Amino acid sequence: KQPNLSAYLVALNAADLLARRMPYKRVLRQSLERVMSSGAKGVRIVLAGRINGAEIGRRERAQQGKVTLSSIRENIDYASVPSLTKSGYIGVKVWINRP
Repeated sequence: KQPNLSAYLVALNAADLLARRMPYKRVLRQSLERVMSSGAKGVRIVLAGRINGAEIGRRERAQQGKVTLSSIRENIDYASVPSLTKSGYIGVKVWINRP
């Protein structure tokens, strides 16, 4: 019913945008805003790999709201999706704290 509260669909969308050479900061920001506006308590997105075709891989992380991974009481949805870009793979991981 709410595709922006599904971690797999959010990760798939971000991976698709990265494969189409969108700027990674814009992809992160838009994904965060979309998930938070759907009513999530919090969201964390991690990109890892050769971001922007860099020679050395790195990790970029963006978080908004509250994502508690150490508590069993929270309803956390997690997904990991690879994005095949021209320079190599970029891993996209998404954690969503559902209401």
